[in-house]
Amino acid sequence: MRHNIIVHLYCLIRDLYAEHGDPRVAHMPLVGNLWIVLAFVGLYLAFVLHYGPKWMEHRKPFELKTVMQVYNVVQVVANSIIFLYGLTYTYLQPSFSWTCQPVDHSDTSPRMMRVLHASYGYYMLKYLDLLDTVFIVLRKKNSQVSFLHVYHHGGMVFGVSIYMTFLCGSHCTMLGIINLLVHSVMYAYYYAASVGALQHILWWKQRITQLQLLQFGYLTLHFLLVIVRNPCHFPAFIAFIGFIQNIFMFSMFLDFYYKAYIRKQRKEQQQQQQQQQQQQQQQKEPEKTAESGLKLS
Repeated sequence: MRHNIIVHLYCLIRDLYAEHGDPRVAHMPLVGNLWIVLAFVGLYLAFVLHYGPKWMEHRKPFELKTVMQVYNVVQVVANSIIFLYGLTYTYLQPSFSWTCQPVDHSDTSPRMMRVLHASYGYYMLKYLDLLDTVFIVLRKKNSQVSFLHVYHHGGMVFGVSIYMTFLCGSHCTMLGIINLLVHSVMYAYYYAASVGALQHILWWKQRITQLQLLQFGYLTLHFLLVIVRNPCHFPAFIAFIGFIQNIFMFSMFLDFYYKAYIRKQRKEQQQQQQQQQQQQQQQKEPEKTAESGLKLS
């Protein structure tokens, strides 16, 4: 019985990819094959959650400063170039809609083909992003491997693979454009911090989280638009998933923001107030001692 269910699901997914996949991108590596994508994500999860920490358990942390600096520069350059290129041929074009961009696999115009190539470049960057967690494990900073971090990185590979296979050049394109911009800023911060400029740019860290919150907030509204009004006949199910997913990510990042900044700042303020009160009490004690001495004399 169980075997029959698995076979049935496999056939459903195979037929779904064969019938509804975008023929314009079917020839591109890692597009149109769910099993390879799941294998990549599975290997990533296995390494960062189990085999990596276990392998590093009795080893010294790797010194990866130079490697990570090069990595951050590559990320900044790649994200910035694809962002500018993609933006030029999508939302800066009058024919590309901000409010309802349809799924059209028959559009093979030169402009749209450039969008597809930019989208593929963005898709490849999601695999490169997985090195973020690999570096954390190799440096034995395992406390940074949070649920939010792993879910976001693994989920983006899977999500963008679905976009490339079925939805390329559609309403979902906004997610990639915004994400490219956010990552350009984020990796620039990481590079600046790695070269010793942290004390001058520490305020960036909080602003980047605010930028990420703004990203998920806008994308929530972006998908809500085609749920409420859908003149381009964008798949309502996909719009609903995008809407719910971005609400979830917004709530997760908001929780992180509250714990990392608001609650932390409140604790620091309380500690400062307590220290000031203690100092005031310490200053008053000698005065009281002096006053009592004068009375005795």
